[in-house]
Amino acid sequence: PACPKCGAHLTRWTPPQGGRTERAAMWTATHVASGMFPAIVSSAVAGWILVNFLFRPFEPFPVIVWAVLSAALATVAALQAPLILISQRRSAERDRLRDEEAFHATLHNQEDLKRLEAKLDSIIDALAQSNPTKG
Repeated sequence: PACPKCGAHLTRWTPPQGGRTERAAMWTATHVASGMFPAIVSSAVAGWILVNFLFRPFEPFPVIVWAVLSAALATVAALQAPLILISQRRSAERDRLRDEEAFHATLHNQEDLKRLEAKLDSIIDALAQSNPTKG
């Protein structure tokens, strides 16, 4: 598309929409990267440890509690890692497409500048021919 006033090339680039998995990965990466996620996980872990040590509803031996807690946190980390990698891949793809669009816009601008330079040269030549005393 071109600008109706000046004819310059306008971009209507929008990032491509990903599939359900990529949207879930982006949502996860957005929420995991926030400051609230570590606070929620830390609070949940502290609450879980407190309940287990004070009331002992699950296991009377604390070593088992720590093993279960360790396994649960490792599972969370194992599930988050692929989703974060998917979101990073999607961001890289989006950046590549945006850079490609910017490159094409730059090429178009360069062509416009060359045309303007040629027009200016022709105007200067015409002025020089009409006024030979200022050669």
